Amino acid sequence: MYNSWFHIRAIARYLQSVLPDAVIYGCYTYQKDELVIRFADGDQLQGIQLAFHPPLPGLQLENRLAEARRHVALFKKLTGERIHSVKWHRSDRQILISLKNDQKYLLLQLFGINGNGFLLDPNFTVLDSFRKSRKEIMVRPEEFTTRDSLHVPEPAFRQILAEHHDLNITQIVSRLPIPVFSTTLTGELCYRSGLSDKMLVTNLSNEQIGILFHHYNHILTEINQNHYFVYESATPLFSLLALKNRLSVPCESFTDLIAASRHYVALFYQATNREQLRKLLSSRLALALQQFQRKLRRQEQELLNLPTATEYREWADTLLANIHHLPNHSDTVTLPKLTNPNQSLRIPLNPKLTIAENANKFYTKSRQIENSRKELQDSIRDAQESIRKISHQLKTVQACQDLKEMQQIQQQIPARLIQQQPGPDSTEREPFYRFRAHNWELLVGKSARDNDRLSFKHARPEDFWFHAEHGTGSHVVVRNPGKQASLPPDIIEYAAGVAAFYSKAKHSAVVPVIYTKKKYIWKRKNMPPGKVFTKFTKSVIVKPLDPKELV
Repeated sequence: MYNSWFHIRAIARYLQSVLPDAVIYGCYTYQKDELVIRFADGDQLQGIQLAFHPPLPGLQLENRLAEARRHVALFKKLTGERIHSVKWHRSDRQILISLKNDQKYLLLQLFGINGNGFLLDPNFTVLDSFRKSRKEIMVRPEEFTTRDSLHVPEPAFRQILAEHHDLNITQIVSRLPIPVFSTTLTGELCYRSGLSDKMLVTNLSNEQIGILFHHYNHILTEINQNHYFVYESATPLFSLLALKNRLSVPCESFTDLIAASRHYVALFYQATNREQLRKLLSSRLALALQQFQRKLRRQEQELLNLPTATEYREWADTLLANIHHLPNHSDTVTLPKLTNPNQSLRIPLNPKLTIAENANKFYTKSRQIENSRKELQDSIRDAQESIRKISHQLKTVQACQDLKEMQQIQQQIPARLIQQQPGPDSTEREPFYRFRAHNWELLVGKSARDNDRLSFKHARPEDFWFHAEHGTGSHVVVRNPGKQASLPPDIIEYAAGVAAFYSKAKHSAVVPVIYTKKKYIWKRKNMPPGKVFTKFTKSVIVKPLDPKELV
């Protein structure tokens, strides 16, 4: 519920209780996407800090606020202004601070990372903004209030359910007079009512609707009582009421909004840091585990392929036992086995060496094999032990829920494992093929999803983009590091030919291909992979060209 409408409303109510007649000491920023508003001689509240960046955007109340040495002053017209009132929007996450008897206004839009702050004149026209905004700001003062009622009459409740009987409970709460129930509150409402959130309204009995109405208003009443709860789960949760569906989760309750918010923020960043460290250690340990497993498989295969030392020793012993009646400088000899004279033994020889020298070579080879076998066996045992330790550490890291404990685990892991970077076998698969033509680099998408990654992640604004004009095909990007206004005609023909070759029209005699700069392509949310909008395109008709011909 942190930064939800109910939370913003609670903050605004608190500000309305302490800020009227307070004087603004100054507005400034010392970090990107953070706005600080400081008040003069604030006993209960020294300032508010707004963050419009991840991982935790929102408004934080500060009763101890140290001024940063390096900061940029903002909204200078507000310095010295006296606050008249603080209002909140009836259904949106916005706070309106009126100054000097409504002669100026400060609008705070707390829309997460898309939030902003605006200085408005008496006609609610924007004078200045914290972040650049292309959207026109429409402020309706009648939608802001200092008093509201968190209560829904039962007839209105039942009428809305009757009008939308085809919706489930999760969907219907967004149609109620207070349409700002979060997932947490919806889950709590269903838990208290004993109903599934997917249950259709049309399947609810009259009694179940009554139970649902009772708990809905009871939850709103609890929210209005200025009690705050921080649930210390793996992912901390800030709540404005006691959650009965989380009775097993450790919880700390507060009557002070500032203390509750500060405690939640501290827990949140501890959890964030813990998860970041978990991700780092898990990825490094998993990489090390893969490396040792590959090493173990390779060494076990080498051990299987290693010849036996017994054979070479038997050859040497047999040669020395018959050394006096064997001719030197022979290619091979066949002799009876010492252990079983009825069986013969064929021994290959180096004709450049004497019998004694050949025997000595076989003894040396036998010792080398025995040493190699012992080294491999020792190395295999070491690899198995490393795999056991790393597997245990990986399981411990994945199960750990305490940051300090995880930091202790980190200290036990060899630094070389944590600092290593993924090698070629672990690198992310490239979503495109690479080709070159006359010192120009061409990138060709491998699939529809890869086309999106190529065009919107890897391609730069000044690169040139090609695609078959009709039908599906690969996106083709021509790198343009020199930011040239146009490509040479032969490169246009080459790139267009490649785009035609990597399209469904590759078997046509000629194919029309469009091209433009990457900065002139875009796509909307929920569009199919590979599909884009373009502008300022030009068209050429070319023959499909296999890029292998560019070599």
